[in-house]
Amino acid sequence: MAAARTPDRLAEVGAHPSPMSALGRRQRPHFRQWVLYLLLIVGVFLALGPLVWAVFGSFKFLKELMESRDLLPNTWTLDAYQYVMSVSGVWTSFRNTVIVSVSVTVVSVLTSTMAGYVFAKYQFPGKSLLFVVLLTTLMVPFAVVLVPLYITISHVGLSDSLAGVIVTGFFSTFGIFMMRQFMLTLPLELLEAARIDGASEWRIFSQIVIPLSASPAAALGIFIFLGSWNDYLWPFVVLTSPNNQTLPLFLSGLQGLFITRYDYLIAAGVLSSIPLMLAYAFGSKYMIRGVAMTGLKF
Repeated sequence: MAAARTPDRLAEVGAHPSPMSALGRRQRPHFRQWVLYLLLIVGVFLALGPLVWAVFGSFKFLKELMESRDLLPNTWTLDAYQYVMSVSGVWTSFRNTVIVSVSVTVVSVLTSTMAGYVFAKYQFPGKSLLFVVLLTTLMVPFAVVLVPLYITISHVGLSDSLAGVIVTGFFSTFGIFMMRQFMLTLPLELLEAARIDGASEWRIFSQIVIPLSASPAAALGIFIFLGSWNDYLWPFVVLTSPNNQTLPLFLSGLQGLFITRYDYLIAAGVLSSIPLMLAYAFGSKYMIRGVAMTGLKF
């Protein structure tokens, strides 16, 4: 009898697929997923296309750059890079940009972390109203406050100096909002336990809050560094001396009055973007982790 029922059991097993095979079929990409993958691939090519073209174009002669449509150079040359690196003031501009970007990033991350911690974990009269007013400044275009800000900087004697560019970047409204969103996730019981053990508020902030907020702070630091490195308008208004100019101002100075050497501009742009690429390469995982921890969506 058992032998007679064996074929029926085999037929039932063959008629009903195993859970693993059904799971494998469910995990196969559907048509919508293939469309999404295709759109992402097109987006990657659109984002990387200008950068790749600029890198290869920087190794071309000006005539070939303007006339040829080929991606790769027919004749490779380093003349553009040699000229850019030999121009007077390029290394001074690079040094000034490093000083401004690093100073603004370090101080702005620190002030954003402190303010975000206060708004998230402290209670004081008018806190909600003050935070709303602070967020409304994100909607004000920088051109609106450009003239009053420059007048203020001039009255305190910081015009035409790197300090005038650095001081205005010490506070970031976006940074305060970002760090506050993360600070809200910190357990209040942990802070209360530290207070019961006799820890001061500064010790709690420096030894508990700052280590726990390392990833969001690193993500914020990358955002601020990128913005400060590429900033053109405010340094253009404040800095007038060639010895104080930053890299964006130096790049704009490469444009001639009657002719624009695009090969020099492309080579200088590639050189100026190398620190940004390195910063993102080493800090991309911290930026992704920090944004995920804060709950922000872009």
